[in-house]
Amino acid sequence: MNRDQASAAGFGRRDFLKGVLATGAVAAGATLAGCAPQSDKGAAAEAGTLSETGAGAPKGYMCQQDWLGEAPQIADDEIAETVDVDVVVCGGGNAGIQAALAAAEEGASVVVLEKGQPADGTDYIHVYGQEIGHFNSQWLIDQGYGPYDTGDIVAEFCKRGGNRVSPEIIRLYVENCGEMFDNFLSLIPADNHCLEMGPKGELGLHVAYGREPQDYPIVQAGYKTWVGDAMFWGPYHDEPADGVGMYSNLSEAQSFSMKKAQELGADWRFGTTAVVCTQNDEGDVTGVIAQNGDGTYTKFNAARGVILACGDMGQNSQMIWQLISEVAEWSERQGADPDSMTTMTMNDGSGHKMGCWAGGFIEPGPRPTMSMGGGGGGPWGTAPFLWLNAEGKRYMNEGITVGAFAATLRQPLGVVATVTDSKWLETVRNASIDHGAPNYTRPQYYEDLVTDMAAVVGGGAEGGVVRSCTITERMPSQVFGADDLETALKYAGYAEEVIPTCIDSINRYNELCYAGKDTDFGKDAHHMVPIDEPPFYVAPSSNNATGTAGLVTLAGLMTDDTLTVIRPDYTRVRGLYAVGNCLGQRYGNAYSTPTAGVSIGMAMTYGRVAGKNAASRR
Repeated sequence: MNRDQASAAGFGRRDFLKGVLATGAVAAGATLAGCAPQSDKGAAAEAGTLSETGAGAPKGYMCQQDWLGEAPQIADDEIAETVDVDVVVCGGGNAGIQAALAAAEEGASVVVLEKGQPADGTDYIHVYGQEIGHFNSQWLIDQGYGPYDTGDIVAEFCKRGGNRVSPEIIRLYVENCGEMFDNFLSLIPADNHCLEMGPKGELGLHVAYGREPQDYPIVQAGYKTWVGDAMFWGPYHDEPADGVGMYSNLSEAQSFSMKKAQELGADWRFGTTAVVCTQNDEGDVTGVIAQNGDGTYTKFNAARGVILACGDMGQNSQMIWQLISEVAEWSERQGADPDSMTTMTMNDGSGHKMGCWAGGFIEPGPRPTMSMGGGGGGPWGTAPFLWLNAEGKRYMNEGITVGAFAATLRQPLGVVATVTDSKWLETVRNASIDHGAPNYTRPQYYEDLVTDMAAVVGGGAEGGVVRSCTITERMPSQVFGADDLETALKYAGYAEEVIPTCIDSINRYNELCYAGKDTDFGKDAHHMVPIDEPPFYVAPSSNNATGTAGLVTLAGLMTDDTLTVIRPDYTRVRGLYAVGNCLGQRYGNAYSTPTAGVSIGMAMTYGRVAGKNAASRR
C-alpha cells in the first residue's frame, strides 16, 4: 500500500481497526485547507458544474449531494510568491517521491508540494505500508522468479477486476514496475538495514510454503498468483502489533529516492498544500496555487506538467458516502452515520477535486475501495478454510479471495467464522499468495503460529491470541479451541440454537471432502480438508462492519495511457497527470491482485512513469 494506506476494512483486515476507528475519525466533508479563493482560470469546467437534477450533485454523478463544490478562487493580490519550474508534484508520498525522482532524472526542474512534515527525528516524510508489489525486476529474475509473461499478468488483473479496469493502464504498470523497483533498490546503500529481514540479511519476498520458483503461478479457484512482493518489514519482532506496517522501514527506504531527487535539484516544500490548478484559455493546466503553512499563497508555474499524487479521499466522509456507493449503501442499511465513513489515511480527496475542477472526472461506479477481506477470522488470512455465516451455513468457495468481501457482505449480520481442526496447518501450507494470504517469507512466523495455536485449547472460553503469519506484520487474532466442535463453536460466539446448523454444515463439508469434489461451490479438491480430528478451532470475525471504507479508497480520475487526465468527452487536460490513489481504472469494485503489495507498487510505478512523461512534454 502507499502513504495513503494504513487502515483496514472492518472484517476485511480482521480487528486492527478497533483502536483506529475509536480515535482516528475526522470530520466529514473535509474540504481543501484554506480554500476560499479561486484559480486564474475562472469558472469551473464542465465536469465540475452542478447537475440540474440530483439535489445539486456534480454533473455526471448519480449522487445526492454536491461533494465537489466550486473551484477555489484566489485573487492575484493574495499571491505572496510566484515560482517557475518545469514540473510540480502535488503530494510527496510513495507516488510523489518517485514522480519527482523520475522528472529530476530527466533533467526537469521539480517542486514537490507536501502538506505534511518530516517524520519525528528525520528529514523525510512518513509513508504508509511495507511492501512493493511488482514483476520482472532484475532482482526477482536473479532469484528465479521470472521473467513472467506480461500479457498473462495483465489478463489476470483484468479478470480480478471484473474487466472494469483499463487494460492499457494495467499494462503500463506491469511493463514498467520492474524497472522502477530496480532503480529504487539501487539507491539504497547495500549495507543499509532497510535491506535486512532476518539472520541472512535478505530482503523479504512473499512466497508460499514449500514452493520452488518454477511452481508459480499458483492457481487457486481459477485465479493466478505470482511471486512479486518485496517487503520492507524491518527486523523480526516477537510481540504482536495491532496494525499494518507497524515495524516497517519503507519510509527510510523511500528516503533515498527522495534524497537523490533533491541532489538532482528537486525542491521539497513541506507544510504546503496544493489548492487548485491554474489553466490557460485552452484549458491546459499551467501550474498550481498552493497554501503555505502561514496561510499565504504561492503560485507555481509548471512549464511541463502538474502531477496529482495527493492520495485518496479517506478523511472526506462526504465524498466516500456519495461516491463509494457499495460500502455506503451497506453501511446505511445498518444505520451508520455518513460522517463515520473514513479510511485510516489523512487525505481529503483534494487531488480528485483539483482534477475535476480542471475538467477531469472520476471513474464511474461501482467505485473501488480497499476492503479486500471478508470471510472468517484467524491469523492465517485468506487461506481456504471452511467459513460459516451467522446462521451456521457455508456460503461460498473459500478459495475465491476476490469474491470474499462481496459474498460476506451478503450474509446475515453477525459472526462469520473460520472452522478447522488439528490439520489446520495443511490448509495454511496449501494457500496461494494473494494479498492477505499466509506468507512463508519468515519461517519464524510459522513457528510462532504453531506455538500460539498449541496454547489455544488450554485457554478455554477465553481462547488464545495467535500471532499472524500473513503479510501484515505481527497482527494478533483470537482463536477458540476445544476437543469437541460444539464447545469450540460456543466459545466463538455462536448461539445454542445455531450450533446444530453449524454441525450440519460441517458434516456436509466433510462429505464433500471425503468424496474429493466440492459439488456445492467448486472449491479445489486439494483444499477440501475434512474437519474430523480434534482439537477443533474456530476463529470468529464479523460482517457487521460499518462506517469504514477500508484501508484506503481506490477510485480515481480517468486518464489516457500516458496518465494525462481526460475530460468526459475524452479530450486531454494537457499538462495534468494523476497517479497513486488519484488515478482510476486500476481495480474493479474491490482490491484483488495477483501478488501482494500492488497498491504501493502501482503508486511508485505510475509516479515514475508520469514523472518521465511530464518532464519530456514540450
